[in-house]
Amino acid sequence: MKAKIKPIEECAFSFEIEVPKENIEKAFDEVYDEITKVANIPGFRIGKAPKETVKKHYTKNARDEVLKRLIPQAYRSALEEHKISPLGLPEISEVSLEEGKGLTFKARVDARPKFKLKNYKGIKIEKKKIVVSDEEAEKMLDSLRERNAKYIAVEDRPVQMGNYIVSDMDCFVDGKAVHKKRENLWIYVDSQSLPSGLSENMVGMKKGEEKDIEILLPEKYPDKNLAGKQAIYHITAKEIKQRVLPNVDDEFAKDLGKENMAELKKEIRKELDMRSKTNMEIDMENQLLHKLMDDNTFVVPSSFVARQLDFMVEDAKRRLQEKAFKREELDKKDGEFKEKFKNDAMRQVRLLFILDEIATIEKIDSNDEDVKQAYKSISAQTGKTEDQVKDYYEKEDLVDSLREKLKEGKVIQFLLNNAEIVEK
Repeated sequence: MKAKIKPIEECAFSFEIEVPKENIEKAFDEVYDEITKVANIPGFRIGKAPKETVKKHYTKNARDEVLKRLIPQAYRSALEEHKISPLGLPEISEVSLEEGKGLTFKARVDARPKFKLKNYKGIKIEKKKIVVSDEEAEKMLDSLRERNAKYIAVEDRPVQMGNYIVSDMDCFVDGKAVHKKRENLWIYVDSQSLPSGLSENMVGMKKGEEKDIEILLPEKYPDKNLAGKQAIYHITAKEIKQRVLPNVDDEFAKDLGKENMAELKKEIRKELDMRSKTNMEIDMENQLLHKLMDDNTFVVPSSFVARQLDFMVEDAKRRLQEKAFKREELDKKDGEFKEKFKNDAMRQVRLLFILDEIATIEKIDSNDEDVKQAYKSISAQTGKTEDQVKDYYEKEDLVDSLREKLKEGKVIQFLLNNAEIVEK
């Protein structure tokens, strides 16, 4: 077998592989012998047809089987000969095979980057002291009141600022409906939360009243086709609601399942303390990982970076869609997104190789018990049974991905255990 190697880039190679004629003939002979034993050809009992007859009926089957055997075999030999550590499956192309001749094909493969790992033990990181202020506790109490507010129907007066209108709403621009009629839509009447002029013109509306309100849409309106245009909102005020916050007293605490206000405030501080601890741990982990990425710079496979970049761009667009941005507009900005995330994508891929290298050196891996505990944790978070979680991961072929994530978590914990932590 001959295998010529040509670097495409620092972490990618192209092989030109040639398998000699005698290897091909041997492979075809073996395959035809196997097919002959089971061949079902009219005029012959199963497995009794002459080999030459079998060859005429099963040429394509034999060729496919020979390729299936010889290409992986030749590819592995080429990797061993040139001492290449592959990442993933190769891209096979330009396959040429005819009986009586040799086999030639090309294989493109991403290779594991070669780098010398900098010292990863004793990394200096800061640990912030956990302090929960009275102001934070008060903000959380206010947030609880907001979430437990009651909405009281207003019957004896028109709409005021700060009220909610339960409404049916249409919007027209240039005489055309912008969207389907929205029914039973809750609108918060507040000049800061709606386009200028809309809230002001809803003030004074009475229950059951219909009104057309003409306003100029802002230049930064999410839909660029409508930005800066005159719009007419047709609104029907079906109900008027006033938000009433609960009093800060023992009754409020009891509504939340606590004995009294003292116990509620104690629980609030406990919750804030846990959040601060989680944030502190995340901050320490981020410091550690950024230090690893800054200290270890090397070229990574471009195909890996491209996949990570696509993932980051898609994730960003999904989050913007949740904020009412239109998908078609976001798709036009792929170039901008990729330029913005390119460096981060490269660093993330580099980090994967760094953590994997540390795992190899320190002999860190995940096992069946780790996976079992992960299923248990996911079960507690999602409310699904452990068997349901396990079935999902197995059905979606996500078990290997979960194992890698668990191994990565073990490596990070190992690094934190061996870091130089300075309390701040």
